Amino acid sequence: MNEENTDPLQNNIRAATTIVNTVKSTLGPMGRDKMMVDAGGDTIITNDGATILRELDVGHPGAKMMVDISKTQESLCYDGTTSTVVFSGQLLKESENLFSKGLHPNLVAKGYNQAARMAIEHLNTLATDGGMTPHDIAKTAITGKSLESASEVVAELCVKAVETAGDADNVKVMSLSGGALQDSYFFNGYVVNKDSVLETHDGNPSIILMNNGLEPTKEKENVQMQFTDLQGYTAFKEGDKDDLLERAKRIAQLLPDGGMIFIRDGCTDEVVNYLHKQDIAVVRRLPESTMKGLASTLGISIAQNPDDIEDVAYGNVEKVKHDDINYFFVSSEDNKSDQSTLILRGASPSTLDEVARGFDDALGVVSMIMNGGQMVYGGGSTYVSMANYLRNNSASVEGRGQMAINAFADALEIIPATIAENAGHDPLDCLLSLRHAISEGRIEYGPDVENGGITSMQDLGVVEPLDLVKQAILSATEVTSAILKIDDIIAKRAE
Repeated sequence: MNEENTDPLQNNIRAATTIVNTVKSTLGPMGRDKMMVDAGGDTIITNDGATILRELDVGHPGAKMMVDISKTQESLCYDGTTSTVVFSGQLLKESENLFSKGLHPNLVAKGYNQAARMAIEHLNTLATDGGMTPHDIAKTAITGKSLESASEVVAELCVKAVETAGDADNVKVMSLSGGALQDSYFFNGYVVNKDSVLETHDGNPSIILMNNGLEPTKEKENVQMQFTDLQGYTAFKEGDKDDLLERAKRIAQLLPDGGMIFIRDGCTDEVVNYLHKQDIAVVRRLPESTMKGLASTLGISIAQNPDDIEDVAYGNVEKVKHDDINYFFVSSEDNKSDQSTLILRGASPSTLDEVARGFDDALGVVSMIMNGGQMVYGGGSTYVSMANYLRNNSASVEGRGQMAINAFADALEIIPATIAENAGHDPLDCLLSLRHAISEGRIEYGPDVENGGITSMQDLGVVEPLDLVKQAILSATEVTSAILKIDDIIAKRAE
């Protein structure tokens, strides 16, 4: 019988390794791009690990576990997904060497978890500001991405957006094709890429937000209604119209001087025309995310129907037409809002998609630092420092657990080694130089991707959030331990 197909652990390791090999070449400032093509011929060109893994069609359960940790890393830290997956893959590779020396998978998992705790304890001592600013953090986050050519502009926009909005979750990234990346700009408010039903004028209208209530109520499925004659049916429909008209009148009373209503659900043409005569513009069928963004921008609540309306906002609205699409730029009356929008410009939609992904990463990382997070030197320098610490302290652990801790240390060095390799330099020479530098206390040194060898990350302004590295260690260790403890793969009974 073929062992390749019968050993669940080896099967999972090979599946996980396949995922690692897919994204490994994208790591670092010199990482390569991937072209992803779906069945319809649509193409994505990206070196963003999270995007690549999200778009992969993965069926193997072991491989799915690797994809899941990348999602966790992205949701918590916005960046560092590729590092997490590559490190986890190297832990699995090192575990195979330990198996050959007689270590049980459970012992390896236990040793890895102990090593992770020791590594994070040391990581906490490496926190530094290094003279760096959130602007420097943003530039580091976009290094190696398509928007690197305009790093100064991008960094400035990211910092301004987070300063205004307070958190990356309150910043919307929107793409408008045409122009250059340097033409991108910041807007303190929310942009709605949907036109009003009827023409309206720019200005400072009164604004209402509502979820539903301006279209006929949908009857429940399988409900039958019987009418004895056409007159009865006509009366029923007219009653529905009258009810909607009364709701429209309620809105007109709340906006006696006209204004705008943004509504998540539909609105009948009759109601639209009635409100238009009252100088009230209707923007209908909006996503829930857009409604929440408008509510945050204007500082008002979203009513369920006309009878629930309590808040009327006074905002600034500018209608802009771009490529035959109308956009509403909505801001608060005082132009001070917790909601911000970054308007990205670029040559083509495909280019802009990658730019937007880079902006999202940079925004998240900047937000972590500006909201109290600590920094460490980047470029894989902290990984070498943690590895050095583990090797120096592994002897304090009794028994074969030492071997797992030393293997964990070896795995940590895969990050700077891969960065060097992807830049076209010898990874072994880089590691040996880094080990020597770290032993002399030069903890800020990392791979020199331009010239080969090593250089100061402080001089280059390369830093990253401490919490990002910490979460990468924790996530990778957790999924590796989980894979090591699986001794069988069983098909579940269909529900």
